[in-house]
Amino acid sequence: MYDLIIRNGFIVDGTGRDGYPADIGIEGGRIRQIGGLSEAEAVREIDAAGRTVTPGFIDMHSHADQTILAYPQMESMLHQGITTFVGCQCGQSNAPIGPYWLGNQADFDLLVSLIPKVYPDMYAEDYWVYTKDIAPLIEQERGYRPDWRSFGEWLDRIDRCGLSGNIITLLGYSTIRMNLTGPDGNHRLSEEEKEKLRPQIREALEAGAFGMSVGLDYEPGIFSDTAELMEMTRELKPYEGIYFTHWRKTGLRSGTPKKQKKIDGIRETLEIGLQNELQTEISHLSTGYDVFPADDDYMQVAAAERTLQVIDSYLERGARSHFDVIPNTTGGTMIYPDLITLFRPWYYLSGGIALFLKNLRGKDYREMIAAEIYGGRYFTLNPRINPDWDEGITVLQCREAQYVGRTIQEIARGMGRESLEAVFELLLIDPAVKIFRATHSMNIHAVHTYLKHPEATVGNDTFVFDLQSTCKQIPTHPGRLPNPNTYCGFVKFVTELGMPRLEDTIRKITGKPAEILGLSDRGLIREGYRADLLLLDMERLHACENLIDPRVYPTGVESVLVNGVLVLENGKHTGARPGGVIRRQSR
Repeated sequence: MYDLIIRNGFIVDGTGRDGYPADIGIEGGRIRQIGGLSEAEAVREIDAAGRTVTPGFIDMHSHADQTILAYPQMESMLHQGITTFVGCQCGQSNAPIGPYWLGNQADFDLLVSLIPKVYPDMYAEDYWVYTKDIAPLIEQERGYRPDWRSFGEWLDRIDRCGLSGNIITLLGYSTIRMNLTGPDGNHRLSEEEKEKLRPQIREALEAGAFGMSVGLDYEPGIFSDTAELMEMTRELKPYEGIYFTHWRKTGLRSGTPKKQKKIDGIRETLEIGLQNELQTEISHLSTGYDVFPADDDYMQVAAAERTLQVIDSYLERGARSHFDVIPNTTGGTMIYPDLITLFRPWYYLSGGIALFLKNLRGKDYREMIAAEIYGGRYFTLNPRINPDWDEGITVLQCREAQYVGRTIQEIARGMGRESLEAVFELLLIDPAVKIFRATHSMNIHAVHTYLKHPEATVGNDTFVFDLQSTCKQIPTHPGRLPNPNTYCGFVKFVTELGMPRLEDTIRKITGKPAEILGLSDRGLIREGYRADLLLLDMERLHACENLIDPRVYPTGVESVLVNGVLVLENGKHTGARPGGVIRRQSR
């Protein structure tokens, strides 16, 4: 007798082969039989007539590890069909723990109370604080205390907590480098320092990490030169670990970074993989070339195709490389739907938006802000970096209906004002203006170009939350919200950005990432495999993407199984936690 039989479903199995009708018998958390099971009995049955049954989706680039112990039911992931995610990206991991804590966007509310900065910059994603200072705040805010030390102890802590889905982990190189050198790590590592890092890399891999990640646009990752990365990534080879890289593209995100050729950051990754005979994963791939004007669709696609040509040239030379793509143009982690957040440092300094708006009526105050912005000292809004900034911001909501649906450039032209002045005027008209801001340096046509490549997979680049989330919204200090991908990115990919055949679309987020990761029993609907399964109502499958308040779940993801256990049933979380850490096995 089976534990569960899913009857009458249409199976899209993750291999790319044509879908077919069949029953699925599940026993002991695994798929035991696929086919006609009309005579078989089970403790429980699900009638999947009219439903598409697929493997659970695999998110190849996530920061959900940063919040997973606060949200172990993984609701924002399961509701979009994600049953497994690869965390600890961009050089950051919550282990091993040392004297310093490398912060991130999810920690922002906690960090600003500890960091001695007058101007907390919303795009400076990495802050350091002392672990002893932030640990009690994390316990108070999220209900757990980061009291582990080694990487293995952290994985054990996750398993004791229990998850509703599965996590794959990486060692964050920035985390161990910062705890070795201290926050001021802008120097070449000595041989003695390298020798201290190597055992930490090995410990993480032996504990079950699938590889190591770097973040080369942030401190302290940006301090690691090619020679250092070439040497330290050699530690991965005996374990067949994968090198995941947030490649060099923007430079240090403060003021006006030194201009660099973005394509060189991609080449650096591919060279390290080729020379060290390592498998590499290029994180959240975007265009390796600057395009101006940015709204030229032809040039955006051409730049994407040229970027892929560079990658293909390395694949032809024997490189083992893959990449993941964010399924939108809003970037990842967080969004800032309030127009006023462009001036966050100034209203923080003013104690809130009331005094800031009062000051904004003064010509000298505007001139002071404009001097900072046009002087290139503020990364968040920097015309020196992005001369087309005013074309990439569209008004979504305003009490003056005439401005809705128009870009800042169009509004400025209508006002007969310079664009920054037009923004000031808009805020005085309606301080609660809501916007969409493209932050990913490419348009949707380029995104689709990348996704069509055979080595492409999908990564949301977000955290895990529920519908409340830890992102506090204080009216006097408007701030960030979870990126819409947090709730709907994979459904958006399936319904809007997928391949011509559904079978190929599903393969990109199931069988393909499982193949890249070397998972031998997940990612496919196959006898003997783990029963991580989705029941989708394709007619109702809709992302419900909301750019003003993203905290909305998609429709059409009816039921989700993890290790054969229902964690989502008829769109409702069951409370079950049958998942946990997937630890790297020797391949």
